[in-house]
Amino acid sequence: MQNIRLETRIIEEVEKLMHIAEQYMASETAAHVIERGLFKQLLVLGHTLLSLILQTRIEQYSVSSSIKDTYKDLESKGREMCQYLSLFGHLVLIRPSYWSEGLGKIHPADSHLSLPRTSCWSYTIEELVGESAAESDYKESVRLLNELLNLGLSGKSSERNASRIGCLVEQFYASQEVVKEHEAVCFSASFDGKGVPKIKPLEAGVPISNPKKRLGKGEKKGIMEMATVSVTSTFTPKERSVSSIIASLMGSPLSQVLPDDLTPKAELKQDNKWHKGIHRRAFLGNQHKAVEYGLNRIKQSMVHPQSRFVVPIDAGIGLEDKVLDWVKENNMTGQFDGIILDIIHVSEYVWDAATAIFGEQSQFKSNWVREVLTDLLNSKTQKVIKDLEKIVRKSNLSLTKAKQVERTIGYFTNHQHKMDYKTFIQKGYPVSSALVESACGHLVKERMEQSGMRWSSQGAQNIMDIRAVKINDDMNQFMAFRIKLEQTRPGRMAA
Repeated sequence: MQNIRLETRIIEEVEKLMHIAEQYMASETAAHVIERGLFKQLLVLGHTLLSLILQTRIEQYSVSSSIKDTYKDLESKGREMCQYLSLFGHLVLIRPSYWSEGLGKIHPADSHLSLPRTSCWSYTIEELVGESAAESDYKESVRLLNELLNLGLSGKSSERNASRIGCLVEQFYASQEVVKEHEAVCFSASFDGKGVPKIKPLEAGVPISNPKKRLGKGEKKGIMEMATVSVTSTFTPKERSVSSIIASLMGSPLSQVLPDDLTPKAELKQDNKWHKGIHRRAFLGNQHKAVEYGLNRIKQSMVHPQSRFVVPIDAGIGLEDKVLDWVKENNMTGQFDGIILDIIHVSEYVWDAATAIFGEQSQFKSNWVREVLTDLLNSKTQKVIKDLEKIVRKSNLSLTKAKQVERTIGYFTNHQHKMDYKTFIQKGYPVSSALVESACGHLVKERMEQSGMRWSSQGAQNIMDIRAVKINDDMNQFMAFRIKLEQTRPGRMAA
C-alpha cells in the first residue's frame, strides 16, 4: 500500500515538474531563477524516488535461511522506523525488527541496504561534509549543502562527523599496502613541526560556568602544541649546478636583495615537479611517531638493494636523533645516504650575518651572500666558519651585530655534518626541505590556524588526518574502507 502511494506521488511530482517547465517557457524569468526552481523540484522528485526504491528493497528482502539456521531463536518483533539523511533530504524507512538471544535486537534489512550504523547520515553526506570540514570551520563546512539541499545540518553535527570518520584514518593507512618500488630508486623523507593552537586547560578550582571574559596582562587564550609533519616521496636524481641553485635561492641573478616571498617558492616549484608519490601525514605532539611513520613507509616500499634514501630537514630539535636511532634499529645504514640540512634555512642565516656586517641597505651584501653560498654548496663550511670568526674578531661590530654573526657561526658549527652539499649535489639529491615546509602550510597551518581557532587534541588530530587523506587523494579508498569496516563489524547482521 505504501509503495502504491509513493508511485502515485512520483507521477504527481513528474507532472508538477512538467507544469513548472511549461510556466518557465512562457515567462521572462531569469535563467538562474529557473535553474534554482527546477533543482528544487528535482530534489522533491529524487526524494520520492529514493523512498520508493529503498522501501521496495526492504519489502522484497527476507531473512535468509542460513541466518535462520544459525539463530534458531530468531523472533520477529514487528516493524520499526529508522531515519536516513540523504542528499534529497530526510527519509523515514520502515523495516522488520527481530530479536535473538545472541545478538539482541537486529534489523537485517539495514545490512542488506548497507545503511550507516553509527549515524543516520548517508555515506555520501559523511564524505562531502568531512571533506568540507577539512578545508573550513565546522559551521562553514555545512553552509553550501544547506543552501543547495536544505538539509538543516549544523556545525556541531559536522564536528561529530569529523570525529566519527577522522578516528579511522590511522587504521585505514595501517591497512593499506605500501606500493613496492622494485627498481632502484631514491627515496626522500622529510619532517618538520608546526604549532597548533590548543584549548587552554582549565586551572584547578576555576569553575567552567564562570570563565573570564577578559584576559589579564600577559595572559593568552590558549597554548600551542607542535604537530610534526611527515612527507615521503621518491625522486630520480637530477644533476644541477651550484649556480642554478644559488639563482633559485636568490630569486634573480640581478637582484640586490633577497625577495622573501620568492625564494622558497622557486625551490618549492622545482621540488614539486621533482618528487613523485608524495605522501603526507601530521601527528600532534608525537614527533617520534611521525619519524617512524615516514621511515617505515620507505622501508616497506624499498625492495631493490641499490635503492637509497635521504632525509632533508631543518635543524628541528630532536629530529636528527630520532632519524639516526631508527636507521640503526632497523639495520638500514647501508641504504641511508644521510641527513641533508635545508639550504633555504642555511641561506637565511647567511643573510642575517650579511645584514649585521654590511647593514640593511648595503650594495655589497648581495654579492657577499652569493660568495658565501657558493662556498657552502661546495662543502667549504669550515672555511665559511673561519671567515666569519675572523670578521667578528677584526671588525668593529656592535655587540648586537657581533652576536648575530656568532649565531650564524654557531648554527653552521653545530650542523656542518649535514652540510656536505657538494656530495649531495653530485649524487643528484635535493638540498631543500621545501616539500615538508609546504606541507606544514597546507596540511596544518591553513586549517588549524584560521581566525579564532582553538583545538582539543583529538579534534585537531581528526581534522589533520581527514585533511591528509584528502591531500593524498585517498578519499575514495578511505570511504570504501570506512563503509566496509562498519558493515562488517561484529554484531552486524549479515544480509
